[in-house]
Amino acid sequence: MKSIIIPIQGMHCSSCAVTTELELNKVDGVTSANVNFAMGRATIEYDEAKTTPDQLAQTIRDTGYVPVMKTETENQNKGHDGVNHMKSIIIPIQGMHCSSCAVTTELELNKVDGVISANVNFAMGRATIEYDEAKTTPDHLAQTIRDTGYTPVMEAVAGGQNKETDEHDGADDETDHSSHTAHSGYVTKNRLIAAFILVIPLAISLFGIPNIGTIFGRPAWLWINFIAAWVLVAWFGLQFHRGALNELRHGRVNMDTLVTVGTGAALLWSTYTLFMGGETYFETAGIIIVFLLLGKWLEAQQRMRAGTAIQSLLGLHSKLAHRLIDGGQVEDVDPSVLKPGDRCLVKPGERIPQDGEIVDGHSVVDESMLTGESIPVERNIGDTVYGATVNGTGTFTLRVTVETGKSALDAIVATVDHALSTKSPVEKLVDRVSRIFVPLVFTVAFATFIVWIGIGAPLGDAIRYAVAVLIVACPCAMGLATPAAIMVGTGAGAKKGILVKDGSALEAARNITMVVFDKTGTLTEGSPTVTDIIPHGVSEDELLAVASALEDVSEHPLAKAVLAERDRRELSTPRAEQVSAVPGEGVEGIVDGVKTLLGKPGWIASQGIAMDSAGIDTLRADEKTIIAVARDGVFLGYIAAKDRLKTDAAEAVRMLKAEGIATALLTGDHQATADAIAKELDISKVMAQVTPTEKAEKVKALQAGGQKVAFVGDGLNDAPALAQADLGIAVGTGTDVAIATGQIVLMSGSPRKAAEAIRLARLTFRAIKQNLFWAFFYNMIGIPLAAFGILNPIIAAFAMAMSSVSVLSNSLRIARKIR
Repeated sequence: MKSIIIPIQGMHCSSCAVTTELELNKVDGVTSANVNFAMGRATIEYDEAKTTPDQLAQTIRDTGYVPVMKTETENQNKGHDGVNHMKSIIIPIQGMHCSSCAVTTELELNKVDGVISANVNFAMGRATIEYDEAKTTPDHLAQTIRDTGYTPVMEAVAGGQNKETDEHDGADDETDHSSHTAHSGYVTKNRLIAAFILVIPLAISLFGIPNIGTIFGRPAWLWINFIAAWVLVAWFGLQFHRGALNELRHGRVNMDTLVTVGTGAALLWSTYTLFMGGETYFETAGIIIVFLLLGKWLEAQQRMRAGTAIQSLLGLHSKLAHRLIDGGQVEDVDPSVLKPGDRCLVKPGERIPQDGEIVDGHSVVDESMLTGESIPVERNIGDTVYGATVNGTGTFTLRVTVETGKSALDAIVATVDHALSTKSPVEKLVDRVSRIFVPLVFTVAFATFIVWIGIGAPLGDAIRYAVAVLIVACPCAMGLATPAAIMVGTGAGAKKGILVKDGSALEAARNITMVVFDKTGTLTEGSPTVTDIIPHGVSEDELLAVASALEDVSEHPLAKAVLAERDRRELSTPRAEQVSAVPGEGVEGIVDGVKTLLGKPGWIASQGIAMDSAGIDTLRADEKTIIAVARDGVFLGYIAAKDRLKTDAAEAVRMLKAEGIATALLTGDHQATADAIAKELDISKVMAQVTPTEKAEKVKALQAGGQKVAFVGDGLNDAPALAQADLGIAVGTGTDVAIATGQIVLMSGSPRKAAEAIRLARLTFRAIKQNLFWAFFYNMIGIPLAAFGILNPIIAAFAMAMSSVSVLSNSLRIARKIR
């Protein structure tokens, strides 16, 4: 099974996206296809044995739209010699002011003979191109970029190696973002200004026709209106008409069809009455186009703002790396060429070029882009640091540990990208409504025309009322309602270290009634220290040494605490053999030839070993975890360790209670220890002494009792519970399995982030509901008013233009509220 994302040009409303999605899902071998109108792209999972990216791209073309990323089969990359000539190149580009610049450049690159695929990333300011070196060259590709109006600042050869590198500090250039839009080239700022100048005589006509003489027996001002209206509708509205024609060729209708039919009817009827005598409606046709262009321009500005958080994420990558070479020399390179094992010098104030380990020096690092926490953290030799985080005042040497494209930031970007490529249930419902919306509007408009003619209204009035119905109905607001909110919500969350992996997580969070926390590593630091050693018939050092022998191969936090105490006392460790773990209970093995057990006191007792339980209750009441040790059937004593609660654990519980959400603690620790922690944090429900296999069952039992459960965990044994919960929240400092299973990932270990994640999800879904309400309410009110002749087509056009803008503006409120 394969997955592919194909950007699509030419979709003008949500019905376009729905149609394309339906056609893609019909392709044999496609298991799922989601087309996101707001992002302008299709995310497709398919069986490569049954279909290919070429066939998927062709399906999009057959549907009437343009797949921006062109994909060919590998055999087409072979020359006559049978050798595969496919190469890859990354070319940074200067001069792109917005995403439409990137789209234009990408389209031109994809036209080059020999280009397999070209992807221009505006936020990262570079083009990634796959090409056949037998048909084109890097120089030719760079010249194509220049011909498009932008500057290739670094040309790279296949495999990402630099052919020439221009130094630049990555500072943000001052650019005029307002002169471009990101909406398929509908309108630029200058074009919009020209349209507003041209509409002036039409606007004056709303207050009366100035008497400046007559031409052919008609007022001269009407002839001015005639010219202005035709230029506005035919030329400035050309993009609408092209879209409508494209839909007509494929037997479909969409928003462009509504605009073309509405303005075309008003324009043609006015032209007829100008020559034949009668009332004209040139101002209606021309002003409608101007308002629609204004709406599209404003919509593009808001969509650019909505994607700011995501674009800023993509732009966080370091622009320069100081790689150390033989002899201690330093060479400045693009971070994309770094490989695992490379060593780099990181200077004060610089972004760290790639994930790696400090091998020399120390510093404090601002990791806020990764965790959302503003306080810098100290990093020393042996510590892991992450690419794109900001070094403080120190200088250190970094050894790269990951390949390009596999850093923590890349994982964040991929997660956000996935969230924007999937659809929540409510979005799929809206798509189904959008599918029938435009045909329904045409039916209502036709019925309006027939009814008004039937009751004796003048033909011009009947046309005007039908045009108002066509113009007032806009599916764009409905199509943007959900994806716009998700785009803003996921972007705002990512900036705070909260990664929402798909839209369904946002929908699930709105109904959560209880949050269940795992203890170790979630509410606690996950790094306990030994506090008490209580021997029975042996010395403290002997008890600790025997325990260390069994714990020496374990990664459990308690094992690390025992080993740390052994090292502190500088004890030698006896030899251990045949060591094996008993899940959820402890460890057994042969130490110095004798069978030895270590684990929960209850488990040790179940093996028929008599133990002295004096003092255990007191230790547990102090939130300490106890392990017992026995050798050859004889009890040797207890070791107690305490794990510190995270500083914001209590705050997390308070925040959840303020949202009306109950809390619970789920742990394998003893009941007394769990009760003590729950009491300190004011957690209402405690489930203790739970084995890893029972965690999911406990969550399931809560669900059976009517609770909507969110589970917060970080360990390998938390994965089943994360999957079982209505909402799985994985702590990013935990294991890869937990992170893969969770629907929301917290990049820091802060439990407060869990509360913030649920609040973010609720705010996002609240915005979705508000957007949908106003989108549907607007049409429910506007269409009847237009049909009854109450709503002027010009007012209808302005209302239609503003509907999408209002939806986007409401979505942007999420980012302001979550700060």
